[in-house]
Amino acid sequence: MLNKLLSVYRSGEGLRMLIMLSVMSIAMVVFRQNYWFFKMLSWNLFLAWIPLFVALFLREGLEDRQLPKWTLWPGLVFWLLFLPNSPYIITDLFHVRHVSEETVWFDTMMIFMCALTGLLAGLYSQLLVHRMLSERLGRTQTWVVMIGCLVLTSFGVYLGRYIRLNSWDLFTDPLELAQLIGKSLVNPFALKLTLSYTFALVTLYTGFTQYVQRRTHEPLD
Repeated sequence: MLNKLLSVYRSGEGLRMLIMLSVMSIAMVVFRQNYWFFKMLSWNLFLAWIPLFVALFLREGLEDRQLPKWTLWPGLVFWLLFLPNSPYIITDLFHVRHVSEETVWFDTMMIFMCALTGLLAGLYSQLLVHRMLSERLGRTQTWVVMIGCLVLTSFGVYLGRYIRLNSWDLFTDPLELAQLIGKSLVNPFALKLTLSYTFALVTLYTGFTQYVQRRTHEPLD
């Protein structure tokens, strides 16, 4: 499995680009080490990569038959649980207002680099999941599932930014998590933000898939 993943890296132009962007982003964070918040960007970027790691692991494992077929579904639940971390970094631009005027442009660019990398990692993972599902569900059902995942991802971004929940809260405090989610579901502000995020993410994902298909000449479904 490890050798297979290494071969994916060697042959994957998109994956190499993401790694390069991540290295550049971390380098900027290290350079800006005197402000504690920006150290959290490194952690957020790591979390943004988890859905891509999971999607690659599932794809390679299933293709090589090193994983049983049933592992796809619990694997995708785990993938979806961490997927909101990928677009979440965009909301970190909120913190620019707290930095000094002397460093505002550098800090803005740094957060933008991290946000772009996390977003692209998430889009790439969605593309991999889309292709795995289309082999099993068909074109229409797969698109319905993917849009549903983006709705849940958008709601997850809201929960992370405004309710300050984390993906692992499902395991550490599931009862409180359920209560907070229940309250958010009847909160008009939460629903409006979720709808706005969903529109943006669906638009980005659709554009990303169209770009990949034209560049690789490979059908999505």
